[in-house]
Amino acid sequence: MSAVLGIDYGGTRTKLLLARRIGDEWELVAQRSIATASGSVTAIVDEVRAFVEGEHVSSFGITVPGVLDEASGTVLRSTNLPWLDATRPADDVRAAVPTLGPGVAVQDGSAAALAEATLGAGRGHSDVFVVTLGTGVAGAHLIDGEIHAGAHGAAGEIGHVAVGGDLRCSCGGIGCLETFIGGRNLGARWDALGSSANVGPSGAREVVDAADAGDVRAVDLLDEATGKLAQGLLGLIATVDPGVIVLGGGVAQAHDRVVAPTVAKVSEGATFHTVPPIASAQLGPWAGAWGAVLRADAVVRASVVA
Repeated sequence: MSAVLGIDYGGTRTKLLLARRIGDEWELVAQRSIATASGSVTAIVDEVRAFVEGEHVSSFGITVPGVLDEASGTVLRSTNLPWLDATRPADDVRAAVPTLGPGVAVQDGSAAALAEATLGAGRGHSDVFVVTLGTGVAGAHLIDGEIHAGAHGAAGEIGHVAVGGDLRCSCGGIGCLETFIGGRNLGARWDALGSSANVGPSGAREVVDAADAGDVRAVDLLDEATGKLAQGLLGLIATVDPGVIVLGGGVAQAHDRVVAPTVAKVSEGATFHTVPPIASAQLGPWAGAWGAVLRADAVVRASVVA
């Protein structure tokens, strides 16, 4: 029985997931998280080859953090993984692992949103906006199960909405939301305080752990970050008016330190806004990989029908 492969290609970790469709439901076959090697997407192909050994993979999807021309599969710009610019990751992986079925690239926020709207916290809702808080900050809007990517494929990039401050973002802008709540930037700000005992760069996990241990500096850092996230979500509500907002990604796993305070601050800051339910994602850090599976399966099924 064939399986579908999902590759969630992230700035720090890449997640591999194999699943099989059984009727209208999905069965998890296997999953694995590996370190993302920089420089080229083909640096992960040995891991992919070993992961799918012995399986018949009918199709696969790979997520891309950044702006993607989904029609051609070309990355227009990836601020966090610049080596992906002007490449076609699905084609590159398929060329290196020809035993895989046809592949498709999907923007990472769109993939997470598709998975959460279909299988996770947005299930049963017709209008869902998913914000993914990972190494960076991505998002996507789904209406009736369809992703609205915008006229140029860049809709949902809430991480690059300006929320104040003087920190320069990887996109080149100043004061983007991602500079406050993106895991890499949150960790970098923590390190800049001279607070970490880590040998390498810190991430959001170290900041949350320090806050849980009672470090006031970490508590203040997260208070500022969740305030900025609430500001971004209020802007989203004012312009998009989604039916439900889902907060996912690795940073959002810290519910008490990130999700709960953000929800409270959105409610406190709302004026004319109709604040929709704001839910924690149910698929955790695997939402992107599940979304890649769903997208790959849909594309192949559509091609068969055509």
